Amino acid sequence: MENIQHNSQLPPAIFEEDGGLDFKKIIYTFLQYWLWFAAAVFICLLIAFLYLRYSTPVYQINSKILIKDDKGSPSSDQADLLSQLDIFNTQNNVNNEKEVLQTHYLVRKVVDEMQLNVSCFAVGSLKSTELYKKSPFRVKLIYLKDSVPTQYFNIKFSDNGSAFTIQSDSVNGKYRLNDTVKTTNASFVIQAPGFINDQEDNYQITISTPDAVAEKYLHNLNFDIDDKQASVIQISLEETVPAKGEDILNKLYEVYTRMNEEDKNKIADSTISFIDERLAIVSAELSGVEKDIEHFKVRNQLSTDMTEQATLALNNASDLQKQLTQQDVQISVVQSIEDHLESNEPRIVPTAAVIQDPTYISAVQEYNTLVLERDRQLQTTKSDNPVIKNLDNQIDAVKKNLLISLENIKKEMQIARDELANKNTELLGQIKTGPEKERVFLDISRQQDVKQQLYLYLLQKREETAISKSGTLANSRLIEPGKSDAEPFKPKKSLFYLVAFCVGIFLPTGGIYLKNLLNNTVTDSTDIIKETNAPVVGEIGHNATGKTIVAEQNSRTALAEQFRALRTNLQFLLKGKEQQIIMITSSASGEGKSFLTINLGSTLAISNKKVVLVELDLRKPKLSKELGMPNETGFTDYLISKCKKEELIKPTSIHPNLFIISSGTIPPNPAELLLNSEVDDLFTWLKTKFDYIIVDTPPAGVVIDAVLIGRLADASIYVIRQRYTLKQQLQIVNDFKQNEKMPNLSIIVNDVQLNKHYGYGYKYGYHYGYGYGYNSDYYSDRKKSGRNFFKKTNKA
Repeated sequence: MENIQHNSQLPPAIFEEDGGLDFKKIIYTFLQYWLWFAAAVFICLLIAFLYLRYSTPVYQINSKILIKDDKGSPSSDQADLLSQLDIFNTQNNVNNEKEVLQTHYLVRKVVDEMQLNVSCFAVGSLKSTELYKKSPFRVKLIYLKDSVPTQYFNIKFSDNGSAFTIQSDSVNGKYRLNDTVKTTNASFVIQAPGFINDQEDNYQITISTPDAVAEKYLHNLNFDIDDKQASVIQISLEETVPAKGEDILNKLYEVYTRMNEEDKNKIADSTISFIDERLAIVSAELSGVEKDIEHFKVRNQLSTDMTEQATLALNNASDLQKQLTQQDVQISVVQSIEDHLESNEPRIVPTAAVIQDPTYISAVQEYNTLVLERDRQLQTTKSDNPVIKNLDNQIDAVKKNLLISLENIKKEMQIARDELANKNTELLGQIKTGPEKERVFLDISRQQDVKQQLYLYLLQKREETAISKSGTLANSRLIEPGKSDAEPFKPKKSLFYLVAFCVGIFLPTGGIYLKNLLNNTVTDSTDIIKETNAPVVGEIGHNATGKTIVAEQNSRTALAEQFRALRTNLQFLLKGKEQQIIMITSSASGEGKSFLTINLGSTLAISNKKVVLVELDLRKPKLSKELGMPNETGFTDYLISKCKKEELIKPTSIHPNLFIISSGTIPPNPAELLLNSEVDDLFTWLKTKFDYIIVDTPPAGVVIDAVLIGRLADASIYVIRQRYTLKQQLQIVNDFKQNEKMPNLSIIVNDVQLNKHYGYGYKYGYHYGYGYGYNSDYYSDRKKSGRNFFKKTNKA
């Protein structure tokens, strides 16, 4: 029994006995479906090719902007009034500029200037191509309703290009060039600078709202700062038309630079306006002081010469007066800024270098930023907008902080000025002996010096501001204009083909796995080993010939050799001449009992053994029919005493040593008949007449007949058909084996597919060991697939 079990030729499972994977089994399992894989890979690669052929490629356009670091610092020379008002001392921050570049406002400006919300496409049979700067006509947009979905218009030119037919959901009609096309949501004019060939492709116009297009490009734009040590911003854009993407990035930098220059010019214009106002006031005050001096000299007949005695005191007083003059100028500047801030309309506040308080400087920068943002928002929104009101609240809060800071600074300057005035009073007390008129004249002259210095300061600063405005430079530089990659960014051909190839491998792999997972029939030897310990006495391959009898006298086919091997294996089951009765059963109908009974009997008869086939499937007898024998009288007729034992035995045409006892009339009570004592007498008598008695019984998984006959058998053969018998039906074999309901029970596997499974023994052993004896039909039979062997013969 050990040897029979070990020599089973069914293919093993993909798991080895030690629990590991049998990779050789896996490989051969998938190789048998190589056509599936080839077809799946071909189809997936073809789909990938067609997708890449007709999909619109997306290119990546790159650009780089260098942000300049302009660091200004006030002059150390306090006497240089021209360097004390630092207007353009701004610290550029790369991250801040990056945020400015990716604002919706800036991108919307680009969309408006390039009219990116209007596109023209040439409509092809499978895909449409955008005609950027190549369109034979131009669309002039007159009106577009806010917040509407994208509008599509199909255009076909006629009349040598002078007229066109337009179709869409909202308009359908014929127009001529320069006619206004009006719809519910948009109005536009189509103009053609040249000749249009009306035989060319159809065209499609898409019109979207600028905000929607700006949002789309904001999503496709990417801003990166690769090196934290460098002030370079790298900009990338995904676009289907490379030239269009390059123009968008270049226009984005142009608009960004222009906005920066406009912001700086706003500050300069505000400063010039502030200086002009102060010049008018100071000029009037200076004229008044000069007239006072003139009247004083005329009235008092004073000479301009000074006495030598007062020279030293006057020189000291002059120094103090200069310091007082500078302090008065600073106080005047602070007072002017206070007056400027207290005006109702928010305006840019210039940063005065005379004020070194860091809190004040920070507050001024914050205030100017808010004022600029408010001016920018007012270009697109109204003053009652919540955003503007929020900015006004922030400006008022910062203004209050500025006024508080200026008040404190002015108090400090006033204290310093009072100290200088006290010193000047002491000095003037030293020169009391001088003429009183000269002291009065000195006071008037000091007022003249203050007004004159302030007037000169404002004049010089105005010229400086005007010069700075005319020479305003951008705070950035385009170091790499927009440039598209040579190859599309997506879809990537190599990656797409790789994915298609993997999908082509995965789909049949998953299909095969699912097919095997859902298979609940006996497929390989492991299915039998796991479910039962009954030995496998033989395996019979698939019969593709359609003949009932394959084990003939001179047959050298694989099936004939397998039946001869089965005959040899029976020697392990039937030991001695007294063991002659072989019972054949199965789980259900259609597993090949009758086919195996006939060919096993033929194989034994060929070996000069006298064999009788007993048809005991009393419910659905098929053995006689397969052999073309009459079934008028038989086993059941003998039991009811209608014939004698000698009349039961009929010779067959297969071999002189092969006989058959047919079932006879189908009885109403087969099980009860099989319990008759005459059945035992019949088999005892047959053992004296034949070498082997092969009994064809009904399916043991359906009726009890086979179990009743088992008491007479010397060996029981249970037929399992590959890919037909259910795995759970092997539990029937276990039950018969463990409870000894059938003697000497073993298994025959029928309809084994030679060409579909790795590891099948006969495929190798017979092909190479006995190939010289086969006829050519064997090789042609092995190549046939999809034929159901059990059309006639193997279904029992």
